[in-house]
Amino acid sequence: MAMHGRPIRVFRRGVRRFRILDNVDFGIDEIRLVGNERGRASLTSFIGGIEVSAPIYLADMSFGSLAGVPNVVEAELADELMLISGTGEGGLHPEVARHRRIFVQWASARFGVDINTLMAGMGIVIKIGQGAKPGIGGHLPGSKVTSVISQVRRIPVGVDALSPAPHHDIYSIEDLKQRIDALKEATGKPVFVKIAATNYTPYIVTGIARMGADGVIIDGHGAGTGATPLVVRDNVGIPIELAVASADRMLREEGLRDRITLIASGRVSTADDAAKLMALGADAIALGTALLISMGCAMARTCHRGNCPAGITSKIADGSVIVDYEFALRSSRNFLVAFMEELRLILDHLGIDDVRRLVGRRDLLRGHCIDEVTARVLGIKSVNCDTGDGDITSKGDVWTPDYSIYVTQLVRSGDVVIVSMGSNGPPEVEPPKRLIDWLRFDGAQVTKPAIDPYREDIDVSTILAGGRLWLSMPVIIKPPRTWDDDLIKAAKFVVRANSVMIDLEGVDVTDNKHLMRVMWDRYVNGLGALVIDHAGRVGSGIDVPTYLKVTGVDEVSNAVNELVRGVSRFSGVIIDVSDDHPEAILVRLDLELRRRGVRDYVDLIIHMPSVRSSGDIVKLVALGADAVIISGFVERALHGYESIEDFRLRLMRFLTGIKREIAQLLGAAGIYSLQSIIGNRELLRALSGRVRDMLMVKLAGEDVLYR
Repeated sequence: MAMHGRPIRVFRRGVRRFRILDNVDFGIDEIRLVGNERGRASLTSFIGGIEVSAPIYLADMSFGSLAGVPNVVEAELADELMLISGTGEGGLHPEVARHRRIFVQWASARFGVDINTLMAGMGIVIKIGQGAKPGIGGHLPGSKVTSVISQVRRIPVGVDALSPAPHHDIYSIEDLKQRIDALKEATGKPVFVKIAATNYTPYIVTGIARMGADGVIIDGHGAGTGATPLVVRDNVGIPIELAVASADRMLREEGLRDRITLIASGRVSTADDAAKLMALGADAIALGTALLISMGCAMARTCHRGNCPAGITSKIADGSVIVDYEFALRSSRNFLVAFMEELRLILDHLGIDDVRRLVGRRDLLRGHCIDEVTARVLGIKSVNCDTGDGDITSKGDVWTPDYSIYVTQLVRSGDVVIVSMGSNGPPEVEPPKRLIDWLRFDGAQVTKPAIDPYREDIDVSTILAGGRLWLSMPVIIKPPRTWDDDLIKAAKFVVRANSVMIDLEGVDVTDNKHLMRVMWDRYVNGLGALVIDHAGRVGSGIDVPTYLKVTGVDEVSNAVNELVRGVSRFSGVIIDVSDDHPEAILVRLDLELRRRGVRDYVDLIIHMPSVRSSGDIVKLVALGADAVIISGFVERALHGYESIEDFRLRLMRFLTGIKREIAQLLGAAGIYSLQSIIGNRELLRALSGRVRDMLMVKLAGEDVLYR
């Protein structure tokens, strides 16, 4: 479409098996077009009272994150095609500011924002959150902060631009009203609020409507960005379709729907996506990554490094590859013209003559291969899946290219791994291989402000054995069988230095150094914890924390009974089940021990060889684990060392990076202490009704709080 400016097809078949929106359609078979078709339906709409030629918002993308030319092109297209363009965070470059149909962003750091900036354009967007990084602030790496960015943002050259996670003058919905009123009073312009899509979106949107905002941009999970921590990008937020449907429903129930414009953003790439989201309740849609692809984006996923091969997100400096202005303008104009034509043709086939009459028409939609509870959240009818329910997880190696690169960077830097673009993780893009792939955390926004891990202390420690064992984070490493004595000794030293544990069950320990941080299957003086495989092995006189190991599903009931009978003898249980879904066993044990009244006195530790990130660790804690034994993650991170000293350094960086990422994820969820999330499944949301029932986790978009 970018090449020729002609429509190609409408009512496209969804290609992602587990993407909810791809399993929703209008009941019309795909229609391939010749390219000269012209629709008759009207696309004229209104965004915050401003007339637009089509219900399209050109997404907020900041100057600095993009290389300048795309920012100017976007603003130029908004003027030319009578749309609206968001400027993103970071002030205004003069070439953008001279355009009229722009919405200026008021973000948490206020980079480059003053009254002159606010008076430019037609409206203002208060950015509370975004889909690629709910619960944290903007992030422009220092390598991209060149002299021109320094001038526009009014920050030093070469220094990371880290926006605070919360607005430090917005800690409640009432605070937000003060900002909305102040900005309207100062400028006389419509004010929108941008939030990330989370399970609390309906309540936040309802509050925003009551506080007098003109519109809300809801940015869904998978939305693109120039830089974000991978641990946040892949683990926080929910898909836009669930958030929009639930927000629209609640606004209608509260009699507020006509007060506010809803814009759906995040992974919208086709006119079919747009039509379905509008039928679910959106007044307009935002185009971001799709627009960049039309300009030549090759999805190299190096936006945060500033060396974009297409020049879309290059750092603005001499010698950088920068996309050609005329090419970018022509190609993106072609794409938008074809996109609008396809939307008209969709309306024609639906028998709708005005796009505004499509908003909220859930009766036109039907769901395929989606469960009943998901269909209820969307407010649509579900039809039977031709292939049956199918497996909830797929086979295959969890170490996809993205996560192989991630673990390499974690060991190299010892810090939070920064990535870019939208998530291509499970379940929407990468097929889910574990139940935890279906889970998301809620990012904190307004009603529960985020916590900034760069500026505030977040406690990620955990306590085992009734206080006898303190871990700086809920991590126990399990070495591969290939490690020799020298590596084991080095690992014990690093583990002790980082105040975590090492599981040496089945390994011959050749010295007694640092035993206080060792879990072993043989009792010796000074041992940190003893691991046994059946209750009869607990002898008299053993005065160390003792854990009963469960290796089969059929052992779970016996383990519960042993723990209930021998609370004084056992510190807890280790789940090491080679089952397809060990997470479900963890939840079952947690709930049963709570029912028996002994959960507060015993620990649950789980070993999952498929754990591959800090996000997996925190999810397992929220499902009920006091600590997580990691093995495959360790093996992947530490292969290729060159010497014992290099091995020690790698392991030290690995553990340091995990600790920082756990703090980042907790901060994004608005949590100060890891202890408060153990078994707190309310913090999680499932993207499948079947997983919801297996893990006792509410479905994303499902009614919560007082309903």
